[in-house]
Amino acid sequence: MLDLTKVESLADKEVKAGGVKLTASSVLAILAFLSTVVGGLYGGFTLYQKIEEVAGLDLTAYQQQMDVMDAKVSGISEKVEESVEYTRDIKNGLKDDLLRIEQQTDRVEDMVRDNEDKVRKMIDDAEIRFENQRERVRVSQTSSMKELEDRLNAKLQRALDNPLAD
Repeated sequence: MLDLTKVESLADKEVKAGGVKLTASSVLAILAFLSTVVGGLYGGFTLYQKIEEVAGLDLTAYQQQMDVMDAKVSGISEKVEESVEYTRDIKNGLKDDLLRIEQQTDRVEDMVRDNEDKVRKMIDDAEIRFENQRERVRVSQTSSMKELEDRLNAKLQRALDNPLAD
């Protein structure tokens, strides 16, 4: 059977790492922040690779093919014009694709920045909550120590007042 008092006290446990005391909540917040940053960086890197692939396309090969076709089929200028138009459409399509990829990259960067800000705020909020909890524990301990001191002083005073009583 699960002892709930042990589970509830798990949140108050602290782990010391590199000279810094961390609670389970702060460790989870740090892991969430790191996974967000790593995921954003991975997404950005993947997107960057795709942009490099598209940007690396060689449009001169299309032009060379057009020149060969012109030399072979000099009498059919209509087809050449269609091919040039088709190549222009491809080029414009590639430009549009590059622009869309740049916009997606900008959106991903904005999302990563937003997530980073959210995680930083979560960490700051958690630090404030942890500090408040520490203060409550300190006040509670101080109060308990004061009560214990008062009781011991009272017993000591009774013993001093009447040493034969007990």
